[in-house]
Order: sequence, then C-alpha cells, then structure tokens
Amino acid sequence: MKGRSRKYDIRFMQSLFPAAEAEAAAMGENEPGAEHLILATLEFQEGSARRVFERVGADPDQFRDAVLKQRSTAPRQDGIEDEGSDLDDQIPQSAKRPSGVYRSSPSARRVFPEVVKLVKRDKSRLSGAYILLVASRLEYGTTARALETMGIDRSELGFAAQAEVDALNG
Repeated sequence: MKGRSRKYDIRFMQSLFPAAEAEAAAMGENEPGAEHLILATLEFQEGSARRVFERVGADPDQFRDAVLKQRSTAPRQDGIEDEGSDLDDQIPQSAKRPSGVYRSSPSARRVFPEVVKLVKRDKSRLSGAYILLVASRLEYGTTARALETMGIDRSELGFAAQAEVDALNG
C-alpha cells in the first residue's frame, strides 16, 4: 500500500468538495460538476492536476477561462446536451439528488465514484491526477468542451494523467 493514507484521502475530500462547491457558486451554478472538481484540484498544493496539464503543454490557469467560455456560449448545435444541465431534466426526481450533505451534478457523480474505484484498485492516495484521469473520459458536457476549447486532446490528457498517477505511486 505505497503511500496509502486514509487520513490523507479524508482531508483531500474535506477540501475538495467545499472547494468545488465554491467554484460552482462563483459561476452561478447550484451544484458542482466535473469541471468544478478540476478547478478545485488545480488550486491544491499537492499539484498533480497542474502537472497533468503541463505534461500536455497546456496552461492549467486557462481551464477556468475555457469553462467560463462554455457557460457564455450559445447552446450546442449538435444536439448534445450538457451533462450538468438538461440531462437533469431526464433523470427521475428520486434519483436526482442523493441523500446526505454533499450535492453534485451528474458529471461529478460520474467522475468521483470512478476516481474512488481507481484509487482503491491502485492502493494509492487520492489526487488531482485521478480526477483528471477520469474526467478526461467524459465525451460530452462542459469539461469536454472546455478541454476542446483549450486544444487539449482528451486521450492525451488521460495518458498524461495516468503518467502522473504512476509517478505519484512510483
């Protein structure tokens, strides 16, 4: 269990969720999505999310602007809905909002459980690199469009995130 510390993971989550909620609120969103999880991890001192962006030659500080650009643009012409908005209308009310303190959008609810599975599989510590590894697999929604706006290939970002995870677990 190299570097595995449950205490670290709990502290990471205790920082991640409120930071993601604050990012969402600053953008006028009621619930954080995958993009807000990424924005939160970009500010964390552990730095792995920033290093992932740097591995693909991208400026991590541009991600916020790319997300904001997605929020201000007209609806998509390809008919694909954002994972954090109109998709909510298609989910039964009973399944929309999980019980408990923390609430998030469908994109965040897709990302975070998968991150936890990977961290457990790797017997590793939770990090921003894991968030980006899973978020890079999102085909639609604000995160995917923001990455596209930045000129980042999602598969390259995924490879870079895996390389960062491997380096952390080294």
